[in-house]
Amino acid sequence: MDLVNSIKKISKIYRIQNWYHYLGFVILGFILKHSLGIAIFFNLSLAGFLLAYAYSLNDFYDKKMKIRFFLFPLFYVLLVLIFFNVIQIIVSSLFLFVVTTYSSEPFRFKAKPFISSICNGIGFSLLFLLGYFYVPTIDLSGILFFLLLFSLGMIAQFIHEVVHMKKDKINKIITTTVFLGKNRVKKLFYFFLITAILITTWLFYLETVNLFFVFSIAFFTIFFIFKIMKKGVDESLRKKYKVFGIIVGIFCCLSLLIR
Repeated sequence: MDLVNSIKKISKIYRIQNWYHYLGFVILGFILKHSLGIAIFFNLSLAGFLLAYAYSLNDFYDKKMKIRFFLFPLFYVLLVLIFFNVIQIIVSSLFLFVVTTYSSEPFRFKAKPFISSICNGIGFSLLFLLGYFYVPTIDLSGILFFLLLFSLGMIAQFIHEVVHMKKDKINKIITTTVFLGKNRVKKLFYFFLITAILITTWLFYLETVNLFFVFSIAFFTIFFIFKIMKKGVDESLRKKYKVFGIIVGIFCCLSLLIR
């Protein structure tokens, strides 16, 4: 029973239920370029502690959580980075920089329009590169995949901002949505959704992905374009975006394994 309670406590402290699906970005990057193997677990472990740091640091400033909770995953990350290659070290360092400046004083980028949205879009998309750069070679397909996940991540961020718009105003957090208003942000939804379709088409042209992958992303993006046009953005849409995103992500990973 104590073990179960400890697991629940750790899950709550690091908000695992909010970020576990981002580990799929690492898996996607790994299988895009490599065969599945035990090495993926080392990449997932690093990504997990990076996410634990990001969320616990945010709660340290927002909810006055004890400092040791974010120092522990940070210490682990810094300790194991020596076992990864140069590009993965750079990617991890960039992730640490983004999430630290996003949450902490005196930067507090989460309270600044545009910068806050871009930080979230870039930060989580970097996890894809951890898996992709297990062998450190840069190519166009990797860059396009990163931009694809960045585009989809920006949509998730704007949905989050719209849902929390009233709360952010009360807390004097000026997000992009608070600054621009819902109507103008809606145009950004369409821009990034259409961008995702165009990037996927380019990846198909490069023979990086197959038609099954293209249809999965196209269905996902078109579905949410019509959802936003007809019903707008609310908590229900946010949950659907997360659940559908996980399902489509699984299909995309399977399509890469059988290509």
